[in-house]
Amino acid sequence: MKERIKQVRKQIRLTQAAFAKRVGVTRDVVASWENGRVEPPEAVIRLICREQGISYEWLRDGIAPMSAPAETVLVDKLERIMSGDNEFVKAALRELIDMPTEAWEHIGVFVERLYNARQHKH
Repeated sequence: MKERIKQVRKQIRLTQAAFAKRVGVTRDVVASWENGRVEPPEAVIRLICREQGISYEWLRDGIAPMSAPAETVLVDKLERIMSGDNEFVKAALRELIDMPTEAWEHIGVFVERLYNARQHKH
């Protein structure tokens, strides 16, 4: 796991200190994970996976692929939003979910018109 943690950190172009801050530990703790002295706790492994869109199986056990399925990333984001404090965003998502198919069709037509208008402008 030590190499995979380092790979994730380098992929997002963070120093050990910056990565440590992002996951709520010290730089020395990250260094100990990366050199294999200590394994991160389960909660941190899951946090890294959730925040970076990394497959849990890949980070934990090296089972490919590295990236989490798009659906998993989306569900994680929705769960964070819906358990958060921003009532406006939660209400907006609820309304979007409850929109009838006809409303989505109208939105699609509207967006297509905007796109076409922009294309004709250039």
